Amino acid sequence: MNDSIASTRSQTGSWEWLTETGGTLTLVERLRFAPAIGRTFGRFAMDRTRLAFRVSPRHSYGAVDLWPIAPDSAFAERSEEEARELQSTAVLHHGYRTWVFGAALARLDDAPLDPELFHAGALVHDVGLEHIEPGQCFTRRSAEAAQTAAEHAGLERDRTIALMDGIAMHISPELRFEQSALGFYLQAGAMADLTGIRAWELPGDLRARANQAFPREDVHRVLSRCWHAEAKAVPGGRAHFADVWGGFSRIVRWLPPRL
Repeated sequence: MNDSIASTRSQTGSWEWLTETGGTLTLVERLRFAPAIGRTFGRFAMDRTRLAFRVSPRHSYGAVDLWPIAPDSAFAERSEEEARELQSTAVLHHGYRTWVFGAALARLDDAPLDPELFHAGALVHDVGLEHIEPGQCFTRRSAEAAQTAAEHAGLERDRTIALMDGIAMHISPELRFEQSALGFYLQAGAMADLTGIRAWELPGDLRARANQAFPREDVHRVLSRCWHAEAKAVPGGRAHFADVWGGFSRIVRWLPPRL
């Protein structure tokens, strides 16, 4: 894999940071992320309550309005091939639902998002979780899968870097849109699917259509097990931090949202 492609942004969670550190957080970085765990718990409790009581979103969009259109390109085709070859059905379908939910949330936020990059990033963002390597954050392998598809399709260098950065950064606590639009909505889509955060904002018919098109299988058991194994393999990494201080794998396993 070509490690010479380096991000122009040297910040925690970026592709450059990942290649330099393997994904291990410093004490300062852990302290900086710690308050985000508490805020995420608060958001989790609030949004799951809204889901439980079927609070209506503050918009009139339906599935027809928000369902994303899959890009028709060599890059999109190659990304799907990578996703299918490297992931179980449960994780692959999670990638597709992340694409649907993340794209819909970006539309609701009126936020600009590269549809081709987001489609590819969503499909492979968790590739590394099923191919764990001790001492290396799983997002590196996910970003490398995206890089392989991008290079095969001749994608422009700056877009390849943006894609790899977004995938690398999507598990950073409280990632901001300004840091990576792609990573922000990968995180939003994945969290809506696995924990229910922001899911209440999505129309019920969109969620139902996504679950029908891409069945959930046993995704909560599979990803919970993978996340816990990743936390053990990279004890100073972001997955370990989220599991120890946020109980992420246990939330995913035992408190799945009813979407």
